[in-house]
Amino acid sequence: MPSLRSLLIDSAALFGVVLLCALWLDRPLAMFLHEHAAALVAPARGFTDTMTRIVQPALPKWAHPLAIAIIGALLAWRGGLAWARPFWLTAAVLLATRFSVTWLKGVFERVRPHDYVAQPTLNDFFVAGHESFPSGHTAVYMGLLLPPALLLPRWRWPLLALAAICALARVAEGDHYLGDVAASTLIALLFTILLGRVLGVSFAEPRA
Repeated sequence: MPSLRSLLIDSAALFGVVLLCALWLDRPLAMFLHEHAAALVAPARGFTDTMTRIVQPALPKWAHPLAIAIIGALLAWRGGLAWARPFWLTAAVLLATRFSVTWLKGVFERVRPHDYVAQPTLNDFFVAGHESFPSGHTAVYMGLLLPPALLLPRWRWPLLALAAICALARVAEGDHYLGDVAASTLIALLFTILLGRVLGVSFAEPRA
């Protein structure tokens, strides 16, 4: 399992990526993708729509976390708390990440990339009616996949790869900037660290 120290270093690095993207990289990258990678839009959108139907159907934000928590409770009843904690952590991180990202969208009011490339004179942040930052879809993917990825070493890289592909598809289709998906990843990681401590999921230091 990754150490707490390494997770905090990863969080600091992600925060730096979010700042770098938001201040300098996001808009040039969005324009570059619009001009040179238009062929990616249709397959990326098709992939995202498919994942949305699978992972994020039209249900309340608390529905998936509740179902995951109930599975954890059943496992606790059958096999003890050690079996339940990963499910409870995933449920808690997913719930906290989704609600936090939804709230932050209304705070930052960021213009989406496809709106920017259509009208480059638009301001980036604090434009009423816009909600690009952070990415809501990425909040679901990372909230759902990041906790088990960190808790299950054998599945870590496949789960992280799937989450990253889902997040980057949102960038390729022009609905989000790279900074938007990085911000949601950071939020999910911070909640994983915090709620992991609350639920007694230890992030042990690596052995010497």
